[in-house]
Amino acid sequence: MSSRETGGAHDVVARGGMCSSSHPLATAAGVQMLLRGGNAVDTALATGFALVVCEPAMSHLGGLGTALVFMQDDGQAIGLDFFSTAPARAHPEMFEWIPSPTQGGYRFWTRDDLNTTGGLSVGTPGLVAGWFYLYRSWASLPLATLLAPAVAYAREGVPMTRRMAVFSAEARERLAHFPATAALWLRPDGSPLQEGDVVVQADLARTLELIAAGGEDAFYRGEIADAIVRFVAEQGGILDRDDLAGYATDHFRVLEPTAVAYRGFRVMNTPPLSSAVLLPLMRLLEGFDLAGLEPLGPDKLHVLIESMKLAFADRLEHTSDDRFVEIPLVGLLSNGYIDERRRLIDAARAGRPPAGDPWAHQPGPRAVASTGRSDRGAPESCTTHHSHVDRWGNFVALTQTQGDAFGSALVVPGYGFLLNNAMKLYDPRPGFNNSIAPGKRPTTSPSPTLLLRHDRPVMALGSPSGTRILNAVAQVLVNVVDHRMGLQAAVDLPRVHWSGDELEVEADIPEATLAALRERGHEPQVRNAKSPWFGAVQAVARDPETGLCQGAADPRRQGAAAGVSLL
Repeated sequence: MSSRETGGAHDVVARGGMCSSSHPLATAAGVQMLLRGGNAVDTALATGFALVVCEPAMSHLGGLGTALVFMQDDGQAIGLDFFSTAPARAHPEMFEWIPSPTQGGYRFWTRDDLNTTGGLSVGTPGLVAGWFYLYRSWASLPLATLLAPAVAYAREGVPMTRRMAVFSAEARERLAHFPATAALWLRPDGSPLQEGDVVVQADLARTLELIAAGGEDAFYRGEIADAIVRFVAEQGGILDRDDLAGYATDHFRVLEPTAVAYRGFRVMNTPPLSSAVLLPLMRLLEGFDLAGLEPLGPDKLHVLIESMKLAFADRLEHTSDDRFVEIPLVGLLSNGYIDERRRLIDAARAGRPPAGDPWAHQPGPRAVASTGRSDRGAPESCTTHHSHVDRWGNFVALTQTQGDAFGSALVVPGYGFLLNNAMKLYDPRPGFNNSIAPGKRPTTSPSPTLLLRHDRPVMALGSPSGTRILNAVAQVLVNVVDHRMGLQAAVDLPRVHWSGDELEVEADIPEATLAALRERGHEPQVRNAKSPWFGAVQAVARDPETGLCQGAADPRRQGAAAGVSLL
């Protein structure tokens, strides 16, 4: 993979491995594992545990996630799905949906915000189960070593970043409602913590030590599980011991990744929900000569936006938990269907295409869905992603989240960790693809991704920010492959976003481009430049011939990429 630097942005370069995350201390935890001789899974685990301490609004022990792993010894990539599922006592009518004239995007409002805050908003957490599958399968360092940086950060304190301070201010009312939560993230007078305030998390340090000593069972079956169930019940929730104890055996999933060709490379990610959007989007884009267009010119952005519209129209109609609703993934990726959809793009005019019919290109009998389509989805808004590569060419891309900032706003008393609010990711109306059902996963967007050449991975990347994840990843891939940008320049380049409601653009896109887009019928809504609203891509790359590693951290978050060059 060749690249060139553009715009004054420079990649971090090393030969002994590379980590990229959205917090410098979390990246440092991963680098410590490289220095100890650890592999990419070791670095991912140390980074993931550290992120719950350093960036707790984005993910926590009570959260959920997905990962894509390539280990050279195995010679193949594996997808891991440790997303939250609805508790066994959940049902389609457990929340009262409230129509709102201000409701937009992919969010549902419910009576008293019960799907967002408090006990009923908590889904079965999967993050710890995912981490331990990684640990048992591929880690090379002791568990206590992997947890040591996170334990030290929690016990000694971590300064609030600017972004964490913003989230604390925005969530102030939710945080103030629960004493254990307010004690951590608000000042004694009830005001939000500020950038630079040091947060000591002694209870979390003890919990991490319990996990280091007792492993996965300490969380899902031991005293931590007892504390979770007791506290959720006190807050009116329905999560119980069987939900926790059965997660790893009944709901954790190991998946075969899906990949498509893209200009001599292969783009691979975790099926089926992300694959059903990102991969059709890349296939649509491959039909245009993007390399011959200006990266921020109106011709290129028009094609990009119109392709997003096609991919997201199909997402709304055809995706959900594939154990409940059959997804026509083969049809969505077929040559005939992609050609059919691409022909809908008018080079001179913005369109509003409906969903297509991939079932006409899907082998076998057409599925008869038991549920109807949702006209809205519910993306997770506060997430974090980290990417890793080691000296041997092993790669890990891991996305972890808890739903909203600070999840359910419930900190388990005496244990210091937050619980997710994954129940807000479902459609609260019965009878739709994304409606609530026991054990069901919500329609989601996390998209850990690998770029391969000659069946060997050369890049790992991913992003937070709901549906913006898919478009952010696609734009970085185009910047690297089509525009031959260096990794950091590809991540830095201004972005656009469409997922069904409106066209959003970063403010640093040239005004001449915006004017030309308006002439074609687009209505761009200009947002702040370099805002996490447009994702925060963390990426690493490695040349399999030379072993040279590159890393990039998105300026839209206060992250860092770092590597080691071992002699």
